[in-house]
Order: sequence, then structure tokens, then C-alpha cells
Amino acid sequence: MKPVNAFLRVRGLLGIAMGSLMKHRLRSLLSVLGIICGVAAVFAILSIGEGAKREVLAGISQLGLDNIIVRSIGSSEKRKADMKSHSAGLALEDVALLSKVPVSVKAVAYLKDIQAAVTGASRELSPQLVACSFNYLQLLGFIPSSGRLFVARDEHRKNMVCVLGATLARHLGSFGRVGTRLKIDEQIYLVVGIIQGNPPQDRKKSGAVVAREINDILFIPFGSHVYLNKQGSFGKGDELDEIIIKFSGRTPIESVLPLVKRTLDLSRHGVEDYQLIVPRQLLRQARKTQRIFNMVLGTIGGISLVVGGIGIMNVLLATVSERTREIGIRRAVGASREDILAQFLAESVLLTTAGGVIGLAVGVFCSWLIARFAGWSVAVTLYGILVPLLTSVAVGICFGLFPALKAAGMDPVQALRSA
Repeated sequence: MKPVNAFLRVRGLLGIAMGSLMKHRLRSLLSVLGIICGVAAVFAILSIGEGAKREVLAGISQLGLDNIIVRSIGSSEKRKADMKSHSAGLALEDVALLSKVPVSVKAVAYLKDIQAAVTGASRELSPQLVACSFNYLQLLGFIPSSGRLFVARDEHRKNMVCVLGATLARHLGSFGRVGTRLKIDEQIYLVVGIIQGNPPQDRKKSGAVVAREINDILFIPFGSHVYLNKQGSFGKGDELDEIIIKFSGRTPIESVLPLVKRTLDLSRHGVEDYQLIVPRQLLRQARKTQRIFNMVLGTIGGISLVVGGIGIMNVLLATVSERTREIGIRRAVGASREDILAQFLAESVLLTTAGGVIGLAVGVFCSWLIARFAGWSVAVTLYGILVPLLTSVAVGICFGLFPALKAAGMDPVQALRSA
């Protein structure tokens, strides 16, 4: 019988609290505006933060967590003037040296950026064009959505074939299908495959070194680029723009990084015309930054909840003063101090919980507006829903406790006399 009695008692308290709140609907609504704004702000902040995190992590993960990436950055004129021997930039010789690094190297891939015009469907396009080793796309884990990727013979024979990113293929229309032919400068290339990369990453927004926009790139086998730009406008010799070294999953990337750097420094006589990118380190730093971001913005949203809690406390204190006679009558007919305390706490929690639910709805709407018009990535998670909602309940308990204690501490005789 005890559980039944407890249930009936709780239901009675909630009924009394709900009746009191409905009696003062306008006051109740005004008192929870701060909670609604606070919960909406916290929800929107967490959703935007989670969306930004997923966007950045997707770009970093696309680089490959078991990879070390070497990107050419060129040498300044001052640095060249100070050097007795100069590097010609990343080259195939560096690929051979890095392949022989005495650690668990699984594969080495490379690419070169090309400047050439692509003509298709009677209109000129200017996509990013790269010449890559046959294993470049496989090393990054891409699977063709249609057709095939490059194979070793495409590079060895300098076959005039190409693979398109999904976005570029759509822009080319009927010319962007497997089996069609594209005109690149004055040469004809056969489309053999189409790949789908991650959604485009906003480099300005993420502030991180992210992967190439695979969906917008046209890939040709390394070596076949010698048929393009015969005047040599595409670069010097076989200079490369990027080399990717893939290690076995058990290899501690940080421990082999000095060895890779030493190998490159020796091959180019100390000229630092390259940049080493370690996706695993970027991932760790991105997660750390995201935690700080969530803490700071969550604190800002929490301040709104505290302000809303103060507003509810003031309203309840005024309510206690106005309901002195009601409190006195309830005490006179047998209600205990605990009953009065529970009644006012229930009113406070009901107010903040209702404000929390309304705030979540407002937060979802605001997040949708931000994603729709600002173009930001937004992700709704269970964590983003529970944190603001449970915080609003906690605010109701904390800021409703003082008015509830004040009401429970009233002397029934004095309460009836003052009324």
C-alpha cells in the first residue's frame, strides 16, 4: 500500500501545483521567459558546436588517421639566397626515399596539381585538375560510386583516362558519365570512374587543415599530364605537390615523424619547402578545441538559465506573500511543513520544466533557421537535448528551494492572523 499512497500523494501535490499555476497563467508565462531563452540558447549552441565538430572531424578523418601527409609550400627568395644548395621541391626521388623508411610503411602515394581547361557539354569549366599515382584514391579509402579507380597500368602506360568527383560529374551533365570522353586542353580523356567524397568543408569556418574537395576534382593518372600544356606552364619537371605515406595501424605515428622529417631534410639540403601534416594530431587538437568551445558557450547559455532562475525565485517569493492565507488554512487542516515545501518545489519544477520543453522547441526552430539561412552545419544529439532540459529542472529545484522553505516555515496562526 505504501507505493500506492506515495503515488497518490505525489499526484495530489502536482494537481495543487498545476492548479495554482493555471490560476496565474500570465505571471507563470512571464516568469519562465528567461528559462525558455536560456534553454533555447544552450540547445542551439550545443547543436551548432556538434555540427561544426562533425564537419571538421570528417575532413580530418578523410586525410587518413594512419597517414603522414607531405605538402609542398615552396621556398622564399630570402631562404633560397641563404642556401648553398637548393631543393627543386617534392619529387619522385622523395617518394623512393620515403618508401624505404625503416618502419611499417604500407604505401606511398603522390599527386601534382595541373592547370588545364576542361571542356564539356559545350561550356568551359575550371575544375581542380590533379595527376595522381594509381594508388592515391585507394590509399584514402575511396570507393567508386560507378566505374573503377586507376590501376597500376594506367600510370605505367600513361593511359589517358580520368576519374571525376561527384559534384563535377553532375556539372558536366551527359559528359560526366562513365564511358564518355572529355576534352582536357587539346587531349581526349576517357571517364572510367566517379567517386563521392565527404560533404564540402568550409576552410574559413573550420580553421583547420582539411582534405581536398574530392567532389570537385578531376583526377588523371600521373604521367599522362605530360600530354597537357606542352609549353610547360603546368610546372617544373616532375615536381610534386603532395605525398601521402600510409603506415600500418599499429605504428605510433608521432614516433616516426622525426624520421620522415630527417629523410626529407637530407634530400633537400635543409630547405624547408614542405609542410608535414599528421591527421591524428589534428584530430586530437580538434577534439580538445571543441571541448573548450562547448564549455565556454555552454557557460554563456547557463548564465541565461541562472537569470531565468532568479526571475522564478522572485515570482515565487511574491506568490508566497500573496498566498499567506492559503498556506495558513492548509496548515490548519493538517498539512505538514513537508507538504507545503513539496507543493512550492513542485510549482517551481513544473514552471522550469515547461519552460525547458518550450525552450527546446524554440532551440530546434532557431537551429533550423541557422542551418537554412546561415549555411552552418547543425547536429541534434541526445546530449544536446538532455543537458538543457535537465539543467532547467535543476534550476527549478535550486531557485525554488528558498521560497518553498519560506512558505513551509510560516506559523499557521500568524499566517491566518496576517491574512
